[in-house]
Amino acid sequence: MNTSLRYKAIFNLTNFLIIGFAAAIGAWLRWVIGYFLYILYPGLPFGSLAVNLLGGFLIGMSIAYFQTSASILNEELKLFINIGFLGGLTTFSAYTSDIFSFLQKGEVQTSFLFLVSHVFGALLMAYIGWYILIFLLD
Repeated sequence: MNTSLRYKAIFNLTNFLIIGFAAAIGAWLRWVIGYFLYILYPGLPFGSLAVNLLGGFLIGMSIAYFQTSASILNEELKLFINIGFLGGLTTFSAYTSDIFSFLQKGEVQTSFLFLVSHVFGALLMAYIGWYILIFLLD
């Protein structure tokens, strides 16, 4: 998604609040997913991986939807979904912390596995989400 599409909305209090509210929802969902995956796998940071892959899938679907002629949604909803919700849901800072922690413990292979899984996994999920929505809308 290019920056001209991402930031064409007007900077005003309404948009500021829309993004903040959506980011809170995304962050709460990130916390819930991370919490339950930590209970299942306490030694590995699957929570941040799961939300980054989910975020990649959802941003792919969002990009596809807003690119199609079927998109009748307004700019505020784009801000809510793409900048607010998905920005709050995904976890680049948590991902960086996870990788750094593995490296500090000398777990280079594990750090590399999670690094590759996040980056290429999120890109793959974005493509899958984009493709599914393009297929469904055609």
